[in-house]
Amino acid sequence: MATKICRYCGQIIDRDAQNCEYCGRYLMKPHDNPDLICTKCKAPVNTDDYFCQKCGAIFRIPENNEDEHSIQHNIAGIPYHIGILLTSFAVAFAVTVFCNVGKETTIGGDLVFFSIAFVVSEILLYIYFLPSIIAIENNHTNACLIYICNLLLGVTVVGWFVALVLALQSNSNKRF
Repeated sequence: MATKICRYCGQIIDRDAQNCEYCGRYLMKPHDNPDLICTKCKAPVNTDDYFCQKCGAIFRIPENNEDEHSIQHNIAGIPYHIGILLTSFAVAFAVTVFCNVGKETTIGGDLVFFSIAFVVSEILLYIYFLPSIIAIENNHTNACLIYICNLLLGVTVVGWFVALVLALQSNSNKRF
């Protein structure tokens, strides 16, 4: 069986494969710059190749399979963390006011109660939105769907686990 090396992940695959069976990327494309050749075997290479298709020489080390949009996805996750912090603050404030209505307490006692309520509500909110956070941090292609499922159905244990399973699934576009 004739083999070649995937230009993206470096795995050995069938020479006639159109998609890499390991990373799922499309492999069959014309050479984008005929002036680029492998320094080792003089075979033509593309500008985004990591490995020579003929001899396997390494051109550059892959950057942890990140694409151009990974920075945008990570920045998009920041509002979720801020939202959880603000929501925790609001919940802690509401719980503190509700539990201390009509009671004569000191400022120090209120502050301790508020601090405990804030930490507990923040931990619970992070646990509740854990599937969404995992999906966003892993740049999942269905992060929006996972967030909606987590937000609307997460109250049920089944909905939360469905969102978690979706978030932990692989991002590849492999077809079986």
